[in-house]
Parts: sequence; structure tokens; C-alpha cells
Amino acid sequence: MTRVLMGDFGALHRLGFEEILRVDGIELVRASAADVVGGLVEALPDVIVLDLDQRDTPELVQRIVHDFPTVKVVACSSEQPMMRVFPPLHYGESYTSDLDPALLTSAIQA
Repeated sequence: MTRVLMGDFGALHRLGFEEILRVDGIELVRASAADVVGGLVEALPDVIVLDLDQRDTPELVQRIVHDFPTVKVVACSSEQPMMRVFPPLHYGESYTSDLDPALLTSAIQA
């Protein structure tokens, strides 16, 4: 089972991501908008999904990949339908991909 912590998204985007991620093998946990890192410490997820369109996301990603290097980060943009994946133990290295339900699920479960 892959535990996924969902960061703060707008209501419509959150519902869409939740629908996509409701598949066998994924346990979805939500973080409060104010304390994603606290939610990460509490939930101990394998993957955290963040909103790439939020201004503070790049700094939050850097904190997570350095303080919690075994956690994969997937930052998704609804403005440019793409995602940026930060694999575990790569300390900030990432790759980008189209934002597509199958690719998102694959990136999370890989």
C-alpha cells in the first residue's frame, strides 16, 4: 500500500486528484493547508502531492527533499497540465511529465 499525503489544492482540483488516486494500492491522507510538514511527520507518507501553482511550493519542496529524503514529491500544475516528480533520495533532482491520470498514478506507485 502506498500512502499519499495530499497538500493544499483548490476544491475542484482536490476532488479531481482524489478521484484519480482512489485506486487499489493507494491510501490517501490530506494535510491541512497551514501545516503540510506537520502532516508529513504525522502521516509518514511514501509520496506527497503538492500544488505546483502555489507560490510557496518550490521552497516547501526543497525543505521536504532535504529534511525527508525518502519521501517522493509530485508537484502538479493545473495551469500548464504538467507534473514535476522529485524521486526519493535524489535531493532535489526532478523530471517533468504531462499531467495525465495514468501518468500521475504511475508516478506515485513507481
